[in-house]
Amino acid sequence: MKGYIINDRRVGHNKKGFKVAPKIVDKQVKKTEILHAAMQVFSQKGVVKTKMIDVAKAAGIGKGTIYEYFRSKEEIFAEAFNLMFFHIETQLADLISGTDNPTEKLHKLIEVSLKEFLEHSGDMASIMMDFWAEGIRNKDTDVINLINLEQIYSEFRLIIADILSDGINKGVFRNIDVQSMAAIIIAVIDGVLLQWTINKNIIDINKISEVMFDTLINGIRL
Repeated sequence: MKGYIINDRRVGHNKKGFKVAPKIVDKQVKKTEILHAAMQVFSQKGVVKTKMIDVAKAAGIGKGTIYEYFRSKEEIFAEAFNLMFFHIETQLADLISGTDNPTEKLHKLIEVSLKEFLEHSGDMASIMMDFWAEGIRNKDTDVINLINLEQIYSEFRLIIADILSDGINKGVFRNIDVQSMAAIIIAVIDGVLLQWTINKNIIDINKISEVMFDTLINGIRL
């Protein structure tokens, strides 16, 4: 088909002879669509058994096109996780900044960490377990280190420790080791999410969230 350059974009002709500009693709939107499609395929087949062509088909694009956005399925997995974690982190920061009360901040942190994660992660928790289990079995450090969990945990501990320190300084909480308590809170959250991943039907996140908060506050407040 004969093409012409108009405003730095190549156009052609349709069957009636009219000039037609090519469809402009929003790369970021398309990238997000691929991520969502990939998560569905990962959930059905597992990351290990999924091929790039599977993701391309689910996203409604060609195999060659998907490589314009991602180099591998591992890169897709990492970006999907980071996108989800960024959303939760942003949500948490917005909620915490909305109050100066350390008790309210802890309440919101627990709610977001449990409810928001499960609401926005879809099957990410199960996919993560499957992915890392395979990496551990094969001693594949590239897979195990694909997501910087050490940094994620470190940032999360810092947020919690800051809230606890603020509560101690304001005379709301007892003088406790904030780093140790932050690690304990994260461990409880991780344990609940693990149990939910194994059996969603026996875990009531709303109830657990409230029980966890009540138990924590009763243990640390003055």
